[in-house]
Amino acid sequence: MPNDPIPGNDPNEAYDLVHMKVEPHGLPADWWTAQCNGIPVRHFSPVALPDAERYCSDPEYRQSLVKKKLWERGGR
Repeated sequence: MPNDPIPGNDPNEAYDLVHMKVEPHGLPADWWTAQCNGIPVRHFSPVALPDAERYCSDPEYRQSLVKKKLWERGGR
């Protein structure tokens, strides 16, 4: 039996891929925005659409994009 504190709660369902409303100084119209619970968290160019889809569906991929400091990676 998996250790799921909230059965049926998929954290990936919180992510959605949308086109944001383009403002005069905002993103170009063909860019994609990944949202988490309606809050924009990351922007993707049109050529990066496969990465955007993966970002919304793969928690390990999202974690791999988190910036880490050198000392956190075990470097000197």
